[in-house]
Amino acid sequence: MKITSRTNIDFRKRNLVFIDLEFTGLDPNVHEILEIGCVLVDPDLQVIKTFETKTIPEHSETADPASLVMNGYSEEKWKNAVPLKNALEELNQLAKDAMFAGWNISSDWLFLDKGFQRFEINPIFDYHFIDAMSIAYVKFLHTDKPESLRLRNMAEYYGIEMGETHGALEDATATYKIFKKLMEK
Repeated sequence: MKITSRTNIDFRKRNLVFIDLEFTGLDPNVHEILEIGCVLVDPDLQVIKTFETKTIPEHSETADPASLVMNGYSEEKWKNAVPLKNALEELNQLAKDAMFAGWNISSDWLFLDKGFQRFEINPIFDYHFIDAMSIAYVKFLHTDKPESLRLRNMAEYYGIEMGETHGALEDATATYKIFKKLMEK
């Protein structure tokens, strides 16, 4: 899918969209996006807006039960969920001309790209991605701590609190906060 962002914007002047998705499983060919969470920040890393939405799973029969438990899925919690197409259209507008950032961003991108193609949504954000986990790898490669590159371990290392279940906005917010710490000298 061709991403149609204006490419003449200096990357230093682009907003960033810290994104996290929750899925019904890990295979983008079988599983679906359950939840989208984003933190839109300006080039100075100041929060402009947050976005969170739950999406209606169309094929809950293919969901991995362990993923549903991990994400805290229940019909009650998802009663106000929206169709995936609507969520992706809103995300596309929010992210206009911005670069996506995330924790292991390639995983989220596989699901996003599949959704954009399915609904024939032309992405209008920048085609570059920033993977905060890769930055953490470089920063901590020759140190003893943290013990792993899992988002929760890194959050604990930096004293960033996270809840018990995975939540898209909470994980996107944690990634944003960790990214800011990683950028400190």
